[in-house]
Amino acid sequence: RKGNMVRLFVSVGKQDRISKGDIAGAFASLTGIHGEDIGIIDLYDKFSFVEVMEKDLNRVLEKVNGNKVKGRKVNIEIAKD
Repeated sequence: RKGNMVRLFVSVGKQDRISKGDIAGAFASLTGIHGEDIGIIDLYDKFSFVEVMEKDLNRVLEKVNGNKVKGRKVNIEIAKD
């Protein structure tokens, strides 16, 4: 994997009946980035962490934040360490 990855906090998780595939698919379809450019997805009950390429960060924040993943409105922000 080339380039730096940025970890994002995503406000949906397992309790929303959302899978890693749902998240990857939504990110790809909303932004046009390739699935291969999406890194590790960590799914927890109420939220998730998703890694994206640094070069795609602004596009992901603009296109996905406030949009819907499987009918659930999502908030996205850069994860705090």
